[in-house]
Amino acid sequence: MRKALLILTFITLTFRINAQEIEWQNTIGGSLTDYLYDIKACVDGGYICGGSSESNISGDKTQNAIGEADYWIVRLDSSGNIQWQKTIGGNGIDNISTILQTDDGGFVCGGWSDSNISGDKTENSQGGSDYWIVKLDMNGIIQWQNTIGGNGLDFLNSLEQTSDGGYICGGSSNSGISGDKSENTNGLDDYWIVKIDSLGNIQWENTVGGLMVDRLNAIQQTFDDGYICGGTSESDISGDKLENSRGIDDFWVIKLDMNGSLQWQKTIGGNDYDLLHSLRQTVDGGYICGGESISNSSGEKSENSEGGYDLLGCETGYCRNIQWQNTIGGDGFDGLQSIKSTNGGGFICGGMSSSNISGDKFENSIGGLDYWVVKLDNAGQLEWQNTIGGLDNDWLNLVESTSASEYICGGWSESNISGDKTENNIGGPDYWVIKITDNYNLIQGKTFADLNSNQQQEPG
Repeated sequence: MRKALLILTFITLTFRINAQEIEWQNTIGGSLTDYLYDIKACVDGGYICGGSSESNISGDKTQNAIGEADYWIVRLDSSGNIQWQKTIGGNGIDNISTILQTDDGGFVCGGWSDSNISGDKTENSQGGSDYWIVKLDMNGIIQWQNTIGGNGLDFLNSLEQTSDGGYICGGSSNSGISGDKSENTNGLDDYWIVKIDSLGNIQWENTVGGLMVDRLNAIQQTFDDGYICGGTSESDISGDKLENSRGIDDFWVIKLDMNGSLQWQKTIGGNDYDLLHSLRQTVDGGYICGGESISNSSGEKSENSEGGYDLLGCETGYCRNIQWQNTIGGDGFDGLQSIKSTNGGGFICGGMSSSNISGDKFENSIGGLDYWVVKLDNAGQLEWQNTIGGLDNDWLNLVESTSASEYICGGWSESNISGDKTENNIGGPDYWVIKITDNYNLIQGKTFADLNSNQQQEPG
């Protein structure tokens, strides 16, 4: 006797299929090497791009190179079209690390320079390389500049406008007491934090480090008007370092008060290389940290490496305790350059990947390296990902949310038309800016019992 289970309740199923579409893209460059290192949204819906260029007049470049490499600032409208551009430099190497729109509608760019007085540079180099901060008006005209450094190598990696209208600058230095540097180095390289006013004048500076290499990559003013700094450290307990290294390199997060005095610090890492590239305060007062790791489960690391370097994101609470962490990667190289909170909640991560389908990677590599955009929820769980690239190397340096469902991505590309790339490479690497949009497709349907196999819903 055949027994059958009759289910009379009909179930309605709803699936949300999440796909990210490229809304627009633009390849921007000249006949030589052009590297985009930062892009930020502007209040009018457009974008400001900053990087370095060796190109003379060619392609999209309207000014000749001034030295070996120059700051190259490109202003885009909301559709990615060039509105204006500016080449700024001296007779040496000038490399932008960061750019942002300021409260007055102008722009400030920060990086490093080894140029002496020449071209746009109004001050000689203090040593090998110096912090170089340049303030522009809304049309790209230079308003002021300041060369800040000592007798060694000083590299500015991060700059933010502060609530008083000034700026907080962070990077690394191996300079002794000299020039603008008031403290000797603690080791091979130290964090060097410099606070300047709205006209670029130094208000205070602080050298923080241990006996080895400590390099600051990210800085931000915090809700209490202090500063959070993050980077990479090789140092054991020494100098300002209060915890031993876990492996070769670790995440090193330090908190300063409003006057630059050290309040607390946290070393986070495993038994190998853990490199912090991005750090932001979250709305709950904690901090989100992102970088890359080849450490297996050890120290603070709770997951093994997937392949080569993997994306590593972790969130710490206000009391500096790790709330969650996630190692994300495939069987190749996966590097995180940027992590930020999104307008719709969660976190958006940007970097590059050479991995094929493996581990957490759901798409094969398109070329050598591809842009890899990863969306996490508030608990650090993967929501979606997108591999974007051409047949050559494409290196994503920054992604940020411009609305609840739109993201701007910026980096550089060596690819010609192939894969997702719709324009040929102009020279060497070019700026490659992409706007992506979330599209959610709802698929609805019903399931029901079909007892007589006639592919019809039973009556009743």
